[in-house]
Amino acid sequence: MMNGLFSYPRAGMRILVALISLGLVVCVISATAAAEESEEPSSIEERFDEEHFDEGVEHEGIEIDVRVGARRVLLPMAVPDTIDQGGDIDEAADEIESMLRRNLDLAGYFEVLATDSFFFDTDEEGMSAADIGFANWFNVGAHGLVKSAVREADGEYHLELRLFAVERGREIDLDWESSSPVSRGGIRGEINAFLNAVVKHYTGNEGPFGTRIAFSRRYSNDVKHVYTMEMDGSNRQRISRDENINLVPTFGTDGKLFYTNYRDGNPDLYVYDGDSLSRLSRTEGQNTGAAYCDGKLAVTMSGGSAHTDIYLIDPVTGRVQEQLTDRWTIDVSPTWSPDCSRIAFVSSRSGGAHIFVMNADGSEQQRLTFQGSYNTTPDWSPRGDRIVFSGRDEYHQFDLFTVDMEGNIERLTQDQGNNFDPSYSPDGRYVVFASDRDGGQRIWLSTHDGQVQRPLIDEGSGFEEPAWER
Repeated sequence: MMNGLFSYPRAGMRILVALISLGLVVCVISATAAAEESEEPSSIEERFDEEHFDEGVEHEGIEIDVRVGARRVLLPMAVPDTIDQGGDIDEAADEIESMLRRNLDLAGYFEVLATDSFFFDTDEEGMSAADIGFANWFNVGAHGLVKSAVREADGEYHLELRLFAVERGREIDLDWESSSPVSRGGIRGEINAFLNAVVKHYTGNEGPFGTRIAFSRRYSNDVKHVYTMEMDGSNRQRISRDENINLVPTFGTDGKLFYTNYRDGNPDLYVYDGDSLSRLSRTEGQNTGAAYCDGKLAVTMSGGSAHTDIYLIDPVTGRVQEQLTDRWTIDVSPTWSPDCSRIAFVSSRSGGAHIFVMNADGSEQQRLTFQGSYNTTPDWSPRGDRIVFSGRDEYHQFDLFTVDMEGNIERLTQDQGNNFDPSYSPDGRYVVFASDRDGGQRIWLSTHDGQVQRPLIDEGSGFEEPAWER
């Protein structure tokens, strides 16, 4: 089903990802040259030498159909309007009920029932089991019921958040403690903690709510910015300030964010610590795709040559500590195993773009993917068992796949536009990625098996390179 090399449907939109994520650069722009001509090339062919991947390669695809196998069953959940208990709470109540419904839907375990299916007046119910008509909720098909109430007093918001088992007609005792009352700005944190406990009740594992995702957004060939947001797409904050090209963000420790910046004409690696931005690495050519793990920072660097290698650099000083790969090919996109003992990366050494693995010191470099001919942008699951990556099929469409440590491949997306730049959640149960399936290039969320996919950003375009903080 999958044949051919990867390509992007709109070259102008995907050029910078080809430069950084794949690192297939024929001739890396020097600082002086880039200062004289900052506009990006208009085609992928101008970015990289395809003979690294094409010559002598039979473009056989990965013959996997995502539509086979068992499908997960979603639990029907009812979320009625938030109960008004007094004060200036209209806006807060709207936020509470909207956030509860949206994030339960994002969780990938629940079917949130439409409110127009509630045939009775939910406003007549209270917050205790004795005040709830469980027969009505059973008749609308609800398995679980999430009730919320809020009141405001002296600028503080008192929230009640409860989960009920409809068939049993009782409240469920969740593993969480309310922080109410909270400030207006603390409402989201309270709801996140409650929903994480709801997910834990049903799955045994806490939900991902409240975690952060970094991403980039392209505005033009000369301007691209780095942002962060909460995992549900809210609370977006722009990190980069200068009107240059800023891209490929990844998180380090203590909230630090690494990304590449072109402010001086060369793709240099910078680190943002929440207060200030400082340049970490400025060797000639590429300094991109940083991957942090327990004090180790792996980076793609070219040193001014036509090929790239993986290096370890000091995450504080930027000093090169060790060169891990040393071949006259393209080695890019490092990603750490959860125990920091191994690194997966992309290499052209086999003729096409494939996923390889090696020890943290560069030893025992081995090819992992043998299907397809263009497998890129890997991210190692925090569970340690799989690596997610992006590939392209015979229709020149990108899709997401995972590969285990024995080379067995599973497919996550199919017939849903182009999908790329995957990144695992801290618990490995979700994947965030970029997709153009609805006409705009935006950020999406998927369960780790690909069976539930939802947009995190559903307006605008130019969004790419999401990276989950973990």
